[in-house]
Amino acid sequence: MATRIRNGRVQVDGTNVPFVESRYTSASFVRPPKILVMHFTYGGTAASSAAWFNSPDNPGSSAQVVIERDGSIIQCVSFDRPAWHAGTSEWRDRHGNHIVGLNRSSFGIELANWGFLKRAGSGWQTYTGRPIADPFMGVHRNGNPDGSTQPIGWEDYPEAQIRSAVALARAAVDAYGIDEIVGHDDIAPTRKWDPGPAFDMARFRELVFGDDGNADDSTATGELTVNVAEGLNLRAGPGTQFAVMVLLANGTRLRPLERQGRWISVSVLQNGLPVNTGWVHEAYVT
Repeated sequence: MATRIRNGRVQVDGTNVPFVESRYTSASFVRPPKILVMHFTYGGTAASSAAWFNSPDNPGSSAQVVIERDGSIIQCVSFDRPAWHAGTSEWRDRHGNHIVGLNRSSFGIELANWGFLKRAGSGWQTYTGRPIADPFMGVHRNGNPDGSTQPIGWEDYPEAQIRSAVALARAAVDAYGIDEIVGHDDIAPTRKWDPGPAFDMARFRELVFGDDGNADDSTATGELTVNVAEGLNLRAGPGTQFAVMVLLANGTRLRPLERQGRWISVSVLQNGLPVNTGWVHEAYVT
């Protein structure tokens, strides 16, 4: 399927996607944004979130689009107008610009996803009590919402949804020259957790841009290999104080992303594609 943005409207195979107009927008952009912000809805269907963006009970939130778990897209705000998706936020972009309040400087994509879950016996459930089978287990790099330091459950993102988001992000690159993709948890780290650890941002950027999405990254290129017989802990941050996300088997291939001291942020590769991200110590890779 071909995804394009024409005159602010999203088209798939030449047909405009459904449009559920939000009342929470501002006047046209002064200049087209170069930043794309990824969110989860913390809710059920894309349709219910789109309806919420048009509800008079909504205190004031919206996004350009909402993407359902099956990859279908609902547009709520034209790409010609700001959506109210960022709230209190700030960011220094790749060009060195310090931005406060990103609504007028970015587009927002919402992914239908329950986000962080609650323990329910031996399983996990949403805040509405809906069980979620096989959640992604992870620790948020900014701290878990419940204050815990061990992995908790997060609803995973289906591949169809990710592929649709990638196609839409590529369309935004083509139409507006998007050159940076961030999460809501990047621009508002003290109050937001979306899109969360289940969303592999490094892989997403790579699928959109063809690399890690950071053209001025100074990390050496090439791959690394886990070189410890008993396996290597992939951690949520650059230090042993951060939770273990998964044990990587000896021989696992890694792609370096950035470095802090002797710790390296890596994408874990499977069949040549990144499937997870985290931190490893340089002493245990070659």
